[in-house]
Amino acid sequence: MAIVLDMPVGYTSMYAKRLNEMSLLKVVEASEGEVLEPGVVFIAPAGRHLTFVRHSDGTVRTHLDARPFDTLHRPSVDVMFQSAAEVFGDRILGVVMTGMGSDGTQGSAWIKSRGGSIFTEDSESCIVYGMPRSVVEAGLSDRSVTLDCMAQAILDRL
Repeated sequence: MAIVLDMPVGYTSMYAKRLNEMSLLKVVEASEGEVLEPGVVFIAPAGRHLTFVRHSDGTVRTHLDARPFDTLHRPSVDVMFQSAAEVFGDRILGVVMTGMGSDGTQGSAWIKSRGGSIFTEDSESCIVYGMPRSVVEAGLSDRSVTLDCMAQAILDRL
């Protein structure tokens, strides 16, 4: 599981630590070259894109980079979703939740083109419906779910 948030540098580490204290899952701020494994949630560090690389031994590892430079946000949901789609194909479930703008829409198209699925947060529970709305309006959302039902919807999909 991997998460991209729009937060200032320094805050994603504290946020990951706090979530780790509250969660049954292990939550960490992603660092270079970590192996993806079940039960671990990686939060992209502010200022760097989180992508994935499949190695010859079959493991998938995290990769952090400032590139591409032409994105409005760093980290970008689009960059992470595209990488995930390329590495995992139809096994991906992307979730786009509250936020301004359209980050996540192009990445959702990548996921859908590889046979994956996209869930969006429903407008009634969003603080800002920009990002999910962009995905819905592009016809890429497989299911809109309120925040209080999102965890169960994800588990049902798995």
